[in-house]
Amino acid sequence: MRSAAARLIGSIALVAALAGCSASGPAARTAGVPALDPDGWTDSVYQKLTDTIAGAAGQGRTVVFDFDNTTQARDISEAVLARVQQTNAVDPTALSPAMYPPFSTAEGTRVAVSQGVSDYYDALLESGGEADSFREYSSLPMPASVFAGRSVADYLRETAAVYDNGSARADLGSGGQSTILGAGRPFIYPQMADLYGNLRRNGYDVWVVSAGIAWGVRWMVQNALNPAIVAKYGAAAAVPPDHVVAVTTLMKDRSTGRLVSDYQLTRGEPDARYLGLDPQRMSELEITGIPDGLTSWRGGKNGAIDNVITRGEVFLVAGDSMGDVEMLGRALNRLVVARLNKPVLAEGFAAEIAKAPEANWMVQPTINSAPAGFVATRCALNERTARTPEVLAAADKSLSALTGTGRLGSFDDC
Repeated sequence: MRSAAARLIGSIALVAALAGCSASGPAARTAGVPALDPDGWTDSVYQKLTDTIAGAAGQGRTVVFDFDNTTQARDISEAVLARVQQTNAVDPTALSPAMYPPFSTAEGTRVAVSQGVSDYYDALLESGGEADSFREYSSLPMPASVFAGRSVADYLRETAAVYDNGSARADLGSGGQSTILGAGRPFIYPQMADLYGNLRRNGYDVWVVSAGIAWGVRWMVQNALNPAIVAKYGAAAAVPPDHVVAVTTLMKDRSTGRLVSDYQLTRGEPDARYLGLDPQRMSELEITGIPDGLTSWRGGKNGAIDNVITRGEVFLVAGDSMGDVEMLGRALNRLVVARLNKPVLAEGFAAEIAKAPEANWMVQPTINSAPAGFVATRCALNERTARTPEVLAAADKSLSALTGTGRLGSFDDC
């Protein structure tokens, strides 16, 4: 395996070589763009990414990223709901049983929202079992709808408290996992922030399409992702706030009494204060329990792309779960952030790769729990999981499924 220094030298050489191409080629449009940092990527994925990006630079091609567990480790919406339960920010006994009906699990356990909003959400998420692989997505608006009657500003205060100034990024070095009632506290993967910035500076049209709550995802883009991008690539590389498409409910504008939607305030009647998360504007917008018409999970992600971004080709899609397979399937270039601690997902992606062997699949092993982070080689995995044998066992099971795809490349080259 080449060292990180050697890979960096290689990437610099690649940029230098491209810079010497004719003025009509893509290299002339990308001169001066910092090289993508090779740290954490497998050699194979890094080379494919740099080649793929260089090959269509400057053409305005569309790139779409999932957010939770792709752009960042862990799930911001689930963590917000866990904090709401922990702090009793929303009184669960006041929530309508018509919206959150009591039910029994497959094991016969009685579940009621009064027992805790996060616990109810988890039980609802799992209530379909294997009978209905789509039903789990019915719960996704819940982190927003429990705030019905409260303002978007209230929701964003909880989001900021969950992010906690990026405190969970310390997990990259500590090997631990920061949690709130068992839900992982999120942080942006440094490799993904680097990739966003590199794509933006190379002239790509970069979007986020997430099954998370739009206000929280947009807050994370503004306060966690963009600062990391800007630090290396400059302010022009920041992801625009209207390039975030995610789940919301309708909102009541307290200043006018009108019902408004995220789509309306970002595209139909663009509201700069809303897009900029202006605190006063956010306090004027009351969250309702009415789901927004735009969905962005499973096949709805493709619908969101069609309705908001493009009905044409998507150049590159990045995702981490079965909730992303439909939008991954519409791109020739497909980056999978493969959570080795989730063997079921590895098996699922192995099946998806087998269905489309002609696609440019890039499989990047990672761990989103503990020890969190991108994993470049099997030797690095073994070293990092030396104190967590249960994680190594799960990773070995995942790798067993992924090895058969032939897409792990240099991962085994220690």
